[in-house]
Amino acid sequence: MWQSDFVEDLLCCLDIPTGTTGEQIFTVLDSYITKSGLDWHKCKGITTDGAANMTGKNSGVVKRIQDAAGEDITWNHCFIHRQALACKGMPCDLQNTMTEVIRVVNHIKSSALNSRLFHELCVDMGAEHTHLLFHTQVRWLSKGKVLSRVYELIHEIHSFLLEKNSPLADLFTDSWTLTVAYLSDIFSSLNDLNVKLQGQHDDLFNNWRHVYAFQKSLQLWLARLKQPNPSYYMFPTMLKHIEEHNVALREVMQLNKAIQAHLAALTANFERYYPQERRETLNAKRWIQNPFEFESPESLLALGLTPDEEAELLQLTSDQTLKQRYARTTLSCFWISVSSEFPTLSKRSVLLLLPFTTTYKCELGFSALTKIKTKYRNKLDAAPDMRVALSTLTPDWDALVKTRQAHMSH
Repeated sequence: MWQSDFVEDLLCCLDIPTGTTGEQIFTVLDSYITKSGLDWHKCKGITTDGAANMTGKNSGVVKRIQDAAGEDITWNHCFIHRQALACKGMPCDLQNTMTEVIRVVNHIKSSALNSRLFHELCVDMGAEHTHLLFHTQVRWLSKGKVLSRVYELIHEIHSFLLEKNSPLADLFTDSWTLTVAYLSDIFSSLNDLNVKLQGQHDDLFNNWRHVYAFQKSLQLWLARLKQPNPSYYMFPTMLKHIEEHNVALREVMQLNKAIQAHLAALTANFERYYPQERRETLNAKRWIQNPFEFESPESLLALGLTPDEEAELLQLTSDQTLKQRYARTTLSCFWISVSSEFPTLSKRSVLLLLPFTTTYKCELGFSALTKIKTKYRNKLDAAPDMRVALSTLTPDWDALVKTRQAHMSH
């Protein structure tokens, strides 16, 4: 905490000399913590992806840090990583179409000549875009952007493949194009959720709110598709394609079944990676998100607070000045600001809000590293530069200048 708020910063960027097992990662990290004079017991939270070397029950990094820091530390599986895992798994028909889309893109992008010819064709046809996007499993938003670009250039791609006498041109049937339109829509929706989970100064309550809202959307969409007269308003690209091309009802209903299976799989995956029990546990602490929702004494009964916490919450919710402060400041700033008046509530709130909910800072670090450590600077120790690049703190220029001494006159 710094200046009455949370500050996100990069502690270190360390080289792992050998393998990346849980033991080796922890050894390097523990050595740095010890060398820097830091205390593991002051570590209150750890956020990682779900890799086995991180989360192994007996020898993962998380288990070793918990042993070193004590029982008070909490572990959180990155919200963004969980969302990416929940998006995996599609019915065979949809997965085959996705694979075929990637084949088409790779066919055009893998050849410099094909890329140039495709560019010229798009210019001649007056297309909005002139390039396709590569798909990669690593980037979070890749599938959605690739599918959207392919659908937007569907006619140009088909014309290009016909000119090249490519057998891939045979893929472009009405049902195939309709499936691409649906995939473009659903992955655009998944991308929107992903973007909402990104960003610095993340909030546990807001992240759960975004995920829960998407889960309810999936349930609503599935219910609408099961009606006698299904509605497709939630898939605008697909709906527009149906209306403009007079797609046969038989083909639409065939895709409807695949979409239902896909939405059911997504619903099950999201329930697996974002279990209801976790949400209910957080819901019991909703007084942290909005303490002034519980101004009546009776409303405190269901919160499970200790007598000291109840007494402090009654005092806090009776203060109209604090209510105004709560309305105009962030959640973290508010609870830090009342630490002297309501220490018990403040400490409990800060411990819940303080840990990272995503590894977004690490992802920013990867982006910064690719810019800093180019092939011309491959011997550079990038850690100090990365700390500066990722820091949100404003340097105290006056203090820094005072530490410098001008050249003495001779």
